[in-house]
Amino acid sequence: MTTNNVNDLFLNQDFIRSGQVLQRSLYEFLSRNTSQIAPDLSKACISSVNRAQWIITKTLAAPHRLQASLEPFLSQALIDAPRNDKHLVAAVEALGTILPHVTWIKRQAQSDQDDSFVERHGHGIITGPGGLFESSTLTLGLALMAPDTCYPYHQHPPAEFYVVLSPGEWYREDEGWWSPGAGGIVLNPASCVHAMRSADVPLLALWGLLH
Repeated sequence: MTTNNVNDLFLNQDFIRSGQVLQRSLYEFLSRNTSQIAPDLSKACISSVNRAQWIITKTLAAPHRLQASLEPFLSQALIDAPRNDKHLVAAVEALGTILPHVTWIKRQAQSDQDDSFVERHGHGIITGPGGLFESSTLTLGLALMAPDTCYPYHQHPPAEFYVVLSPGEWYREDEGWWSPGAGGIVLNPASCVHAMRSADVPLLALWGLLH
């Protein structure tokens, strides 16, 4: 991304507006759909999204593009994303403007894990370290996995949420494996062991780490 491209983002009202729409839509969607799921953690997720100050990062680097083999899966998953909730629809539409500028990263496998998933997944970073927007309260990203891929069991100190945009299975140590369905929400308390896996279609989800 050149200096002019970076400056264009600061001046691009569509880009700024899309960031605002994504934040507001996520807040509304979580507010309306998490009341029966872990009330304390739900409140923390909603508050984190609501309080986040999304400021365009002043030192944007050239984005790392999504690898070519995964691009068709991203396109397919976005087309197939649920359309039964207006706030979720607005969030997906906002992603259409934001995603071309997102940096994609890979999570590396640990020594005792199957590393076959490494080339079959990517995370697009939207807010937080390495993201398009600065935020001290929330790291927000988009997770993408090719079909028939398992993201290994792992844990981390921040609690997190997923807004699920495609079919897939999810694991949490107190629940085992289950299918929240496209349009579902997954909440993971701090440091709990969790994982996810795709079936015969790509897995796509927005995720947020709470700080």
